[in-house]
Amino acid sequence: LPLELKYLPIIESALNPKAVSRAGATGLWQFMLGTGKQYGLEVNSLVDERRDPVKSSYAAARYLRDLYKIFGDWNLVIAAYNCGPENINKAIHRANANAAKTANAQTGETQPINKDYWHIYPYLPAETRGYVPAFIAATYIMNFYPEHGLHPKRVTLPLRTDTVMVERNMTFANISKYIGIDIEEIRALNPQYRADYIPGQNGSYPLCLPTSKMNDLIQHAEEIFRDSEDSLSASPVVVAPDQERPAVTKKSASNRRNNNSSYHKVRRGETLSSIAAKHGTTVSKLKKLNHLRSDRIRYGQRLKVR
Repeated sequence: LPLELKYLPIIESALNPKAVSRAGATGLWQFMLGTGKQYGLEVNSLVDERRDPVKSSYAAARYLRDLYKIFGDWNLVIAAYNCGPENINKAIHRANANAAKTANAQTGETQPINKDYWHIYPYLPAETRGYVPAFIAATYIMNFYPEHGLHPKRVTLPLRTDTVMVERNMTFANISKYIGIDIEEIRALNPQYRADYIPGQNGSYPLCLPTSKMNDLIQHAEEIFRDSEDSLSASPVVVAPDQERPAVTKKSASNRRNNNSSYHKVRRGETLSSIAAKHGTTVSKLKKLNHLRSDRIRYGQRLKVR
């Protein structure tokens, strides 16, 4: 992918991994719940990997790659990242339909489809019309700030960090107690954990700490595990799925059948990825529900989504 895409989180979240929008988009890359899960990010009451700078960046790279496969133009990809591929396809259709009417009225000749961002600009949502110019501005200023007398601000995070994988339960309070690190610094380096607790017994989870504290962690690991288990026994922590759900509209409600199954009719330009994100599911589940052997779908096809 183009390296300049690393500047997207500047306009998405101001580089704040804990940022949450009014619509519920979360993290550096502002993933909605459905899209995050579609790209393999775990979200529950204890862990929200949309806030994990590393995992969410890999997920965003895959999502941007998939959008480029659809549009083949990076300006359109950036716009689609903001408003969704469906809105971009609508804008392309409307822009070219109006251009065709004008051309037919003047010359009677058929015009080729134009997918240039600036050609469809007037037909995009208002926020998206400002989004691509904002990205261009952020990319410019991040590369040419010295020419404008701007100076980077010093940050308080440690210059060198290291990561270990934790496979037993740990609480931030006990990590702080045994290795002598402020709990706020642990939170800043591990923003994906929502309850100051690493649920290691449920899998393998990363713990990021200053490199200078790694030897202390290894030395006191058993004490940290022991005291964490004791505190969790006294106050058990229950893992619950995230409660955020896509809003049900009249259109989606009309697709619901009496047998509690939901269906989606494929529109022009839609992919399994965009449909999965829209309905809060995954591509693999859609393929399994509809007995699909590949990712290919056709316009007008009826897919079971739940």
